[in-house]
Amino acid sequence: MTAQEFAQALKDEKEGMLSSYFGRGESPAGTLLKNLGAPSADEKILRDFLDGVLTDAFYTMLLGFDGETALGRSGQQAYKISLTDGSVVSEGNGELSNSAFSVFYGEE
Repeated sequence: MTAQEFAQALKDEKEGMLSSYFGRGESPAGTLLKNLGAPSADEKILRDFLDGVLTDAFYTMLLGFDGETALGRSGQQAYKISLTDGSVVSEGNGELSNSAFSVFYGEE
C-alpha cells in the first residue's frame, strides 16, 4: 500500500461515515440526525458541514502521522506506518502529507 492509497482509504472511510450518518439510523449519529427531522435544504447544509469537519479531522490526522503537525498533546513527531507484512506505507518523510492534500483537497 502506498501513501496515496492509505490517504484514499481514509477518505473512503470518511465517505462511508457520512453515508452511515445520513442513511437514517444506521449509526448513533444517524439516529440523532433522523430525530432532528430537518428539511432537505437544512440536511444539505448539515451534510456539507459534517463533510468539512470530517475532512479537516482526517486530513489533520494524516498530517500528524507524517510529522507535519502535533496530534493532541503528543507533540509534533513523525510516525512510521507499516502493514502487518512489514511493508512501509509511510516513514514520515512528507509523502503522506502530499498524498493527503491531493486526496482530500485536490481536484476530483
